[in-house]
Amino acid sequence: MAGTDSGLRGAAVDPQTCNALRSTASGLLVPRTVLSGLAPGGNVGASRSVDIDVTDTGGQDCPDTWQIGARLTPVSGETGGATINLTATGAFVSTSAAAVLPEPGVYEVTVTGRGQICATAQPGTNLWITLGLQVDGVGVIRSDLVVQHQLTLQTGTAMAACFLGQGAVTRRYQSAGGQTVRAVAALSTGSNAGTLNQATLTNPYVFWQKISD
Repeated sequence: MAGTDSGLRGAAVDPQTCNALRSTASGLLVPRTVLSGLAPGGNVGASRSVDIDVTDTGGQDCPDTWQIGARLTPVSGETGGATINLTATGAFVSTSAAAVLPEPGVYEVTVTGRGQICATAQPGTNLWITLGLQVDGVGVIRSDLVVQHQLTLQTGTAMAACFLGQGAVTRRYQSAGGQTVRAVAALSTGSNAGTLNQATLTNPYVFWQKISD
């Protein structure tokens, strides 16, 4: 040990400011690492997706030891929109239920809505509302039937009826950050639309959550 101590005391320490070691009259001075920052379970800002916990194991260990853990704390959100009226064109119509995905990553996005069709049915009448998920106003990346107004009647008869249904569409989407996801809906018809009185999509909603980077 005497030889080792002598070797350390006689060693030259580079005086540059970037060198954390310091030479003193009693020997080398080595800085101690002090933990600081977030308390376990905390996070910083709406865009943080991983929460890192660093815990001192206790005491004045030499060397000191810590436990480091990581948990996913994903960004998420939801937004609703107003009722829209639909005409039997088969084209998707935008709702005001839309959200911007804030950062790159894989998201689970769900759109929901309640459809209603009121029409006077004739023999073979067929109308249906489709709910869709759209990204940046281009195309629909997934859709599903919400409600269908379909009746088969005898020739020369007619019947007024309203049909109500609701549904949801969920899709995992790889985002570069900044894309707008939106609930859209379309009213379509078969060979006989009957007499359409009203078709609406009410209570449209968008729910989103980041699930991975």
